[in-house]
Amino acid sequence: MKKAFLAVGNSMMGDDGIASYLGKILEREKAEWKIFDGQDTPESEFHKLREYAPDMILVADAMTGSDIGKLDFIDLSDEINYMYTTHNLPMPVLLSYLRQFCKVVLFLGLNVDIEKVLEINPQLSQEAKNIAQKALSKIDTLDTLFEQK
Repeated sequence: MKKAFLAVGNSMMGDDGIASYLGKILEREKAEWKIFDGQDTPESEFHKLREYAPDMILVADAMTGSDIGKLDFIDLSDEINYMYTTHNLPMPVLLSYLRQFCKVVLFLGLNVDIEKVLEINPQLSQEAKNIAQKALSKIDTLDTLFEQK
């Protein structure tokens, strides 16, 4: 199974760069995942994703407004109340486009402290690094589920 990971977020805005950090860990520890780092314009990676033709795409992005440290796969397929972010397009629109060429598109929301994404800061907090490690375990579970199919 060809698996792609699309990181979304701005690494110059503190913990908003958590998905890019997670992508670097995946690249180092899980060779079966191909990493695409979309930063704050993830649509710029779509042509590369389409060329790669994965069986599954996992899109990850920092989120706020929920319990810090909470992470889960979130179904945004029927989301009609688009939340406009610093990204050019709302996440449900991005996911909808990806589903045009890949059957399995999942979204992994990484809940970080809103106070740590508001200012220019190229450093990721230790808290965000810990969340990324938790996310790696979640991805291990995902890998196991898809291997069983």
